[in-house]
Amino acid sequence: MLPRQKPKIAIISLRNSYNYGGVLSCLRATYKFCETYFEPTVFFLSFDPELATSIHRLKFASNSKPLSYFGMNCVEIGARWSFWEPGHYVFTQPTWEKLLQQYDYFFVVSGTCIAAHPLVLLNKKFVMWVATPYTEDREQRVKEFGEIHYIIDRLANKKMLALEKNILSSANYIFSISSYVQQKFNSILATKRTNNTWCGFPIDCSKALPLNIYKENILIAVGRFSDPRKNITMLIKAFSLIHEKNKTAKLYVVGKKPSNEKLYDFCDYPCIENIVFTGQISAADLTALYRRASAMLITSHQEGLGIVGLEALLHGTPVIATLCGGPEDFIIQGRNGYLVPIDDVQAMADKALELLSNHALLCQLSLAARDFIHAQYSLQTI
Repeated sequence: MLPRQKPKIAIISLRNSYNYGGVLSCLRATYKFCETYFEPTVFFLSFDPELATSIHRLKFASNSKPLSYFGMNCVEIGARWSFWEPGHYVFTQPTWEKLLQQYDYFFVVSGTCIAAHPLVLLNKKFVMWVATPYTEDREQRVKEFGEIHYIIDRLANKKMLALEKNILSSANYIFSISSYVQQKFNSILATKRTNNTWCGFPIDCSKALPLNIYKENILIAVGRFSDPRKNITMLIKAFSLIHEKNKTAKLYVVGKKPSNEKLYDFCDYPCIENIVFTGQISAADLTALYRRASAMLITSHQEGLGIVGLEALLHGTPVIATLCGGPEDFIIQGRNGYLVPIDDVQAMADKALELLSNHALLCQLSLAARDFIHAQYSLQTI
């Protein structure tokens, strides 16, 4: 007797250009989950000039192509006129319709819910796992747009907000990545929806090494610090205050480094010699840093969740984060970390110095950090 064939499922997402981050983590977790029950294929909207329309190349048609991305079976679909965001999926609707016609199940995994637009256009049923509302995702980045880009964005904004509301209304089920995001979506819909729940992110606790209670005199920050949402200014100013009191403390900044222009303002800070910008590092090296660090600092203006905070807690590293949304789900004040107001560099510095100078307190928070992840965010629980 032949084994029963698994049904096909299309996972709709966006492919980023830096190959790491929260959306990619969610996408890989979804793909792995779906493989148990379905035959999954990921579909990306692509802005690669080889596939998308490009005025500079006088290329006015878009194409699609299959690819393997982190071991996932994927199809990339070139965008048309990428500068006009409301049209990203409208202009390519025939391509989406053709490629998705053999699929009956649809799962959207993305930073915002806009990636679900082709499914709304095609009147498909779908569930989605979403990290943040559209406005919050862009609020800080918009401030750095050039004049032309800013004008186009403002012209598109009203349409995009209406589109977001329509997608949220059309979704059959919404997995919000945090209670903060769940509340924001309910606010957009002006009602508390029974098909909108928050689910967090699954952490594979089975891979955790034994706790290292001999933490070093270092702090860690992980993220794409070229993104203004990550608030590199607060991070360096807070570490500057820490360095004034603890000259040997080091800060490891993991992820995409901010531009030289942004760092220029801090080149005269004495603490800058104690900051190590590692760039992107391997998972093994990141785990080693988590285990060594006395605390993680999250200085963001906004976070849908902050998966790196969960990873730090798993390895017994307390987290000091701003009141930026998602971290409020997993940081229990004074138990596994601390929450401070956005841009309150003194409050963040004080909490970090307290952990660096009080070994007994650090051990207490480290043990509670791992226990919390095992109880609330394990793979089995989520």
